[in-house]
Amino acid sequence: MKRLSLLGLALALLGGCGNPAPASAPHAGEKDNAVADAGQDDHADGGHSEGKETHAEGQVKLSPEALKAAGVELAAVEFAQVQASLQVPGTVASTANGRAVVTPPVAGRILSISVQLGDRVNKGQVLATLDSPELAQAWSSIAEATQMRDAAAADLQRTTSEVELARAKLRAAQISRARQSDLAKAGAFSQAPIQLAQSELNEAQSELLSVQKEQASHAEQLRRLENLFREGIVSKLDLEAARLELQQDQIRMDRAAARIENARATYNREKNIGTRGLLNAKELQTAEADVRSSQLELERSKILVRSAASALSSANRAISNAQSIYRSISGSGLSSGGRVALVAPIAGTVTHLDVTQGQAVDRTQALLEVENLQTVWVSANVPEQDSAKVRKDAPVRVSLASLPGQEFMGVVQVVGSRVDPKTRSIPALCLIEGASGKLKPGMFATVYLGVGASSRELAVPKSAILTEGAKTFVFVAEGEALEKREVTLGASQDIKVTVKTGLKLGDRVAAKGAFVLSSEQKKDELKGHEH
Repeated sequence: MKRLSLLGLALALLGGCGNPAPASAPHAGEKDNAVADAGQDDHADGGHSEGKETHAEGQVKLSPEALKAAGVELAAVEFAQVQASLQVPGTVASTANGRAVVTPPVAGRILSISVQLGDRVNKGQVLATLDSPELAQAWSSIAEATQMRDAAAADLQRTTSEVELARAKLRAAQISRARQSDLAKAGAFSQAPIQLAQSELNEAQSELLSVQKEQASHAEQLRRLENLFREGIVSKLDLEAARLELQQDQIRMDRAAARIENARATYNREKNIGTRGLLNAKELQTAEADVRSSQLELERSKILVRSAASALSSANRAISNAQSIYRSISGSGLSSGGRVALVAPIAGTVTHLDVTQGQAVDRTQALLEVENLQTVWVSANVPEQDSAKVRKDAPVRVSLASLPGQEFMGVVQVVGSRVDPKTRSIPALCLIEGASGKLKPGMFATVYLGVGASSRELAVPKSAILTEGAKTFVFVAEGEALEKREVTLGASQDIKVTVKTGLKLGDRVAAKGAFVLSSEQKKDELKGHEH
């Protein structure tokens, strides 16, 4: 309809493009106008003037406005690289990276579906969400291991602080021993050691009482937690923490009792030394005892630190193992807790959807398929006798009966090494890029395989060619007119076709609007026959 409308507009403009002949004689370069004037005078007795120029046979002459309205565009005849081709049948197939099947990484139930059949999706886009009890259990294991890790880290921090405290006490005891040694050498006498020993004993006894009270409180708390644990109100982790705290109280009590024992022994020794006038020696011995006690306390603290560090390392390994199990179960999907999002492995179109919301699925079930037909394979069946002509990386053109007028370019990627015993042909895999989904797997195609060396030949756009029976024509610009000229065609190449005869380099042909020009030329011929 559009082409007919342009034809009508061109003819309407044509009706007004002729001008009456001037009264004066025509110049030498206006021969055609003079002939037109003569034609008009021959029809003067009819009382009508058509205002239309007559043209040489096979020529069409339109005003620039009419040419523009008819959509006529000119293109120069140029050289083009042309290569001979071998025409063979072929079949379209998807590439290995152009098709993906989505399966759940773990058994579960479909909570939601985010796409429909035929939807375009991007790589990584969420297609569906799955809820899995197995995944939820793995997530719970991570949480429990994390709690154990946090408790072990807190215990390590506490024991590390105790080590620093023990080191400070050891340094103080060593300084005191050095001072007492100096006093003993100087023959100094003092009742201070007895007072210090008494103070130390009092502090040790107070510490023991304090720890005993805390132990009693913690024991009562443990008893309550054991009852709550049996009723399922508190977790085992809370119960173990309470037991650990009670054990730590016992350790503190043991240390306090040992301190009392040491302080009492020190006090008794100081009194004995004081009554015998041997305070200097006693002070030195006490200082040495404090050093030994501090050293023992430091060693015990170090042992506790090593134990806490080992517990922390075990907890970290437990977390790592639980996370590895969770990742292996959840696969490549986006997961959180007991849910995993199934994502598109590639960008493309959803071509298969075999799942509904709420459906229970297992890990081997194919739920969706995504295909990306931007790039496809076309398997060309090359006859056995022509197989030697086909080479890897040769150019390829593909056309389909279902897509008339369209061609797809590609390249030969693989040439088969075996002959099909049934068809006596060798497959040639051709990679076609930029198919934009038009080439679908299973379609039959006609494949033009480039063979031999390419050559430079004259070529024109395919849109410039007019076919009338067994002949082909183009309209060539000759001055202000367009001449219909018969041509002999050669090989077809992309959007151009080679011309063997009828044209020369630099000629300008009607690349668009040739049909309008042909119709106008035929109209002029009919009018000529009427006259």
